[in-house]
Amino acid sequence: MELDELKVFYKRIKQDFSQGEYAPYAVLYKHLKNGWQNGLVFCEGEQDLAYAVCLDNHENGYVLISLFAVFKEYRERGIGSAFIKRLHQKYKDKLAIFVEVERPDEAKTRKEGYSRWRRIEFYEKAGFYLIQGVDYSIWDIPMHLMALPLVASEETINQRIRRSMYELYFNLMGKEFIHKMQFLS
Repeated sequence: MELDELKVFYKRIKQDFSQGEYAPYAVLYKHLKNGWQNGLVFCEGEQDLAYAVCLDNHENGYVLISLFAVFKEYRERGIGSAFIKRLHQKYKDKLAIFVEVERPDEAKTRKEGYSRWRRIEFYEKAGFYLIQGVDYSIWDIPMHLMALPLVASEETINQRIRRSMYELYFNLMGKEFIHKMQFLS
């Protein structure tokens, strides 16, 4: 994703994610411009099909997928799974890939809860596991953390999850907002 494409993708981000789940445009632009995060686009030929925004250059060796979406008109076609496989290949030398998923038990409607469970199942099929025993929220939204082990073992990931996530988010949020990331257990 090039910086000059961000405006177009940001319209999609606003459609694909609830308010509060994504950074303001100016913040995301700054992150991409400074290389703190990378915008990735999954294409078939010239056709864009999906996108991801990843924090993938931190010295701790972990990758955080902060945004991941298949364009609505291409969902249910295996594109998300193919994109995750591509990310797995791209980051094969990293310790693990993390993703946050909203907690189904915190959904306001049955439909929303079902959608959240489907998202968890999608990531589990792709090889991610749900990290147990972590009560986590970001921007006051209760989340589950999931990890795809690459070089690190599940045991190492589980032992370092709090520290690793803090390190990743501290770069993005800075001192002013790091308190918005909470581990309650």
